[in-house]
Amino acid sequence: MRSQMFSQLVLILLLSICCRMNEVVAASSSKCLQDQKMLLLQLRNNLTYDSEISTKLVKWNQRIDCCQWQGITCNDAGQVIGLDLTDELFSGSIHPIANLKFLSVIRLDGNNLSAPIPEFFLDFSNLTVLSLSSCNLIGEVSQKIFQVPTLQTIDLSQNEMLGGSLPEFPSNGSLQTLVLRNTGFSGSIPTSIENLSILSHVDLSLCNFTGPIPSSMVNLTKLVYLDFDRNSFTGSFPLFKLSKNLSYINLARNYLTGISSDWEVFENLEGLDLSNNSISGLIPASLFYLPSLSYLDLSSNKFSGQITELENVTSPLTDLDLSANKLEGPIPEFFFELHDLLDLKLSSNNFNGTVQLKKFTELNKLVNLDLSHNSLSVDTNISESEHSLLPQLNSLMLGSCNLQNLSFLKNQSRLSMLDLSNNKLTGEIPNWLVEINDRLLRFLNLSVNQFTHFQEPYRFGLLNFLDLHSNLLTGVIPLPPRAAAYIDFSNNNLATMIPPDFGNYLVTAWFLSIANNKVIGSIPSSICIARYLEVLDLSNNTLNGTIPPCLAEKSNTLKVLNLGKNILTGNIPREFSHNCQLQSLDLSQNYLTGELPRSLSNCTNLKLINLGNNKIRDTFPCWLRNLSNLRVLALRFNGFHGNIDCSRGSSNWTALQIIDLASNNLGGILPRNSFLELNAMTVDPAVAHSRFDHLHFESVSVRPIYYQDTVGLFLKGQNVTLEKIPVFFTSIDFSSNNFVGDIPETVGDLKSLYLLNISHNNLTGQIPPALGNLKQLGSLDLSFNNLGGNIPEKLASLTFISFLNLSYNELVGMIPRSTQFDTFAESFIGNKGLCGFLLNITCKNDSAVAPSEPEFEEEKLFSSTEIYVSVILGFVVGIGIIVLPLLFSKRWNHLHNKLVDRLILRIFQQQDQEGRTSKSISEASRKKAARKSRGSH
Repeated sequence: MRSQMFSQLVLILLLSICCRMNEVVAASSSKCLQDQKMLLLQLRNNLTYDSEISTKLVKWNQRIDCCQWQGITCNDAGQVIGLDLTDELFSGSIHPIANLKFLSVIRLDGNNLSAPIPEFFLDFSNLTVLSLSSCNLIGEVSQKIFQVPTLQTIDLSQNEMLGGSLPEFPSNGSLQTLVLRNTGFSGSIPTSIENLSILSHVDLSLCNFTGPIPSSMVNLTKLVYLDFDRNSFTGSFPLFKLSKNLSYINLARNYLTGISSDWEVFENLEGLDLSNNSISGLIPASLFYLPSLSYLDLSSNKFSGQITELENVTSPLTDLDLSANKLEGPIPEFFFELHDLLDLKLSSNNFNGTVQLKKFTELNKLVNLDLSHNSLSVDTNISESEHSLLPQLNSLMLGSCNLQNLSFLKNQSRLSMLDLSNNKLTGEIPNWLVEINDRLLRFLNLSVNQFTHFQEPYRFGLLNFLDLHSNLLTGVIPLPPRAAAYIDFSNNNLATMIPPDFGNYLVTAWFLSIANNKVIGSIPSSICIARYLEVLDLSNNTLNGTIPPCLAEKSNTLKVLNLGKNILTGNIPREFSHNCQLQSLDLSQNYLTGELPRSLSNCTNLKLINLGNNKIRDTFPCWLRNLSNLRVLALRFNGFHGNIDCSRGSSNWTALQIIDLASNNLGGILPRNSFLELNAMTVDPAVAHSRFDHLHFESVSVRPIYYQDTVGLFLKGQNVTLEKIPVFFTSIDFSSNNFVGDIPETVGDLKSLYLLNISHNNLTGQIPPALGNLKQLGSLDLSFNNLGGNIPEKLASLTFISFLNLSYNELVGMIPRSTQFDTFAESFIGNKGLCGFLLNITCKNDSAVAPSEPEFEEEKLFSSTEIYVSVILGFVVGIGIIVLPLLFSKRWNHLHNKLVDRLILRIFQQQDQEGRTSKSISEASRKKAARKSRGSH
């Protein structure tokens, strides 16, 4: 009994000891300090997050040691040294982090901070990693953040609103990884970057850095990864001969002009992208001997000459892109020894000669081949047995390769992309071409050939991209493939109506063009079913009826709407979407009437508005001045009336580069401030001409969609169409209106102005000498006004000008002499007070000669004697009345010449090619001509 009781006591004692030991063990395993836990909980309470998405914050439990929380790392003392809340998608203040003084690693990527980078990061004495990628950070970054002595990794990438510049780096810098991709950082890279002796990974892509890449960077011996894509670096790329471990270099989309020819040192280089620069010269042969290089992109540069023929090439290249250069000669034979090639792109060069198709049987791994747009001929003669040896391609681009048949394609069962554009293919488009791979063929470009018809019944399979423009197709408009995103039937001879249910086949369409055909009938409203449509071009057909109102309502997806050059009638639809996305609107050369819909002001992304050659009646649309992106405003040949003074409202037309208001009923004075507001025309010409882009729309959703804007202008005395609108081209045409008063001196501030036409108005005063400041002016027309005084000497300094017309004004004095001016012999007629070499009239004392006779009111005299002189010209009886004053009075002689000249001018004014009569000098004839021109569309 006693032994049993003793045993029970021992058991109880052991149990109590075990429990106590568990408590001790539990106590000893608890690392988290209470103040650290409280700070973390305070941080969580400050943040807003979705508990269904969160994988870390949602699991922070007060009952559990905070050192065991997801995203938290502690040291042995229970201090929080690591915080990783990547992709928690939280928002709110992170200020409690400031008191976690022991933090070494901070990763907050993929959250919504929406604030500047907090200054408290500078106070962390142990900070080694700061990663704040994709956090919607804003503002200027303190340079001190890069100078934290312990910092090894800093990643601020994908914060577009974040900016700043790089500092001078200290000699003891420990930075190993620097990532600023897709931020607003700018300026140059300091030469002191060489102080970061252990820097191994640097990514400054998609920023705004400028200047040369400092040569001091060649001392970065530890460099492994270098990405400077999409900046504005200039000069040559310094060769990093000491960085033998470099495995990846991306310098694409900069302004680099040169590279070294010696690349042998880069034994570990796997990828090199130098595309979209201005690098010239020969392609370094050493690149093809690098033992690790598998990816080489030198496209869109200025490499020229022939590629050196090489021997014993064992390169592991899998991707080689040399497209869009100036390379010449035949395709090098050693290319066919690159047996690992998957992608070979040689398009848009000057390669010539004949390529035997059977040569590609040697590249049995080849997947993508692009030889298009060279001077090559591809010989497709190949035996049946060799057909099976050709590589099975996914993509084959043979545009402009002098192809004359299609049979070589019959065994290509894996094709998904096929480009046979700009060849000599004729006749029928066979169904088997679309059915090469019934499931995978998605891209087919047969444009710029001589196909005449489809095999009946035609089939398009599951094509996403179908381009048939510029062929000889006739008859019925084919119904598009139902899966198509891109459809181009333009520039053919299709001559039927658009089927009423055509829109049912556009459910997935983003681009549709049937422009430049002979399509008749009305525009079916079913087109509006196309919910994704971004570009709709039905221009230059014979479409009639009204514009479907749903097209205006659909402007929340449409980016380009071109219905120009048809015979459409009625008003422009009134209800443009409140979320209008239009960038280009062309309704020109129709018979549209009424006023402009005020809802057009919703389309704040508009870059081009062309409503010219219609019958619109409205006042000048000052209410469109909220369109800050507008570059082209063309309203010529309509019935716009009133003045153009919009000074009551704020102007945002700072991007406007072409404004055409010709042949309307606009009047009043030319507002001085209106010219001051045209900022795009005041840009320094050197800066303006450095931008070689053209006005266009390029879809961010579907890559092949690229739409080139065009506009018609009256340029140098002729109607021309700008098929491409350079972003630096500037033009002002206010001709054939009723403007009065002086030409504002402020026109002289438009430094980059190329065309100025204010002819056929009622302008008075003198030609502003400030026009001589317009050094880029190529065309100036001030004819048929009432401008007086001398021609400013400064105009003779316009060496760029190639068209000048100052005729039929009241100008006096000597015509200035210059090499350029002396070519414009007919530009000064109709100015009786002018003299000089070009008119073969000697100037008295080589200076301006004003009439010395008493002044008469010539217009009154002209008006009162016009009928009289007209009768006299028809009857001999009046001879004495004319002749006698002419014999005895210089004044009457001068007036007589002027009267006769004006009468002849009135009688023989020619109509322009649009059937609209030019305006005469007198106001009465001017209004009559204007009414006549508007009545004859």
